[in-house]
Amino acid sequence: MRDADQPAIRARMIGLAANLGWLSPAEKRAELMRMIGDQLARNAVSPAEVDLACALNKNHELDQDQDRLQLPPAQADKVPHAAVLACLGRTEAHARVLRALTSPNDEEVQIAQIYLHHRPIDDATELRGVATGIARMNGSDAQARALDTLAPYHLSDRESLEALTRLFPLAKSVNVQRAIAGILIRSDFKTIATPEFVKTLRQSRLKSPDGADLIDVLIRRLQSS
Repeated sequence: MRDADQPAIRARMIGLAANLGWLSPAEKRAELMRMIGDQLARNAVSPAEVDLACALNKNHELDQDQDRLQLPPAQADKVPHAAVLACLGRTEAHARVLRALTSPNDEEVQIAQIYLHHRPIDDATELRGVATGIARMNGSDAQARALDTLAPYHLSDRESLEALTRLFPLAKSVNVQRAIAGILIRSDFKTIATPEFVKTLRQSRLKSPDGADLIDVLIRRLQSS
């Protein structure tokens, strides 16, 4: 099993061996942790490896074995490595990945998104901190991607919503404005549904290259609320 080059293939082989009774649950965990450790040691951690690590530990069975992986601090601080460790339940790695969500590096944001797909934020204070941090980012594709991550959370706290309303007229990218609209549409937007904000949306929106979009939908929702 250890000779398989592709982690996904190796993981399937380990799972098959366990299903056939060739590996005990403890032995299966040990083999999976060894496989993950090999990837971390090679610095060969791609988005696919992060996705695999989180999927393998969806029931948190590997959390009890996370101490098997000991990395130098500089290596553990790399976003892909931190994401794998966070998938295995390491608290400080989770915090590092959340910080990566506000990185100007689009690849780091992508890694954070993959992690959060498997491990959604369930702490209101943590979510508020992420939302306000994203709002402070310089306009970029990374910011638009990070904003998209917030859409499923149905934001309701006033601080986060007001940070996004302040960001909208400052955004220099229609993708960033659309991402903000996508969040606000799914949020508890009654607190921001004012004539002044609707006016701000109309006056500061950037021209859409392909006609009506989420911003138009948001304006209609605000007007009818």
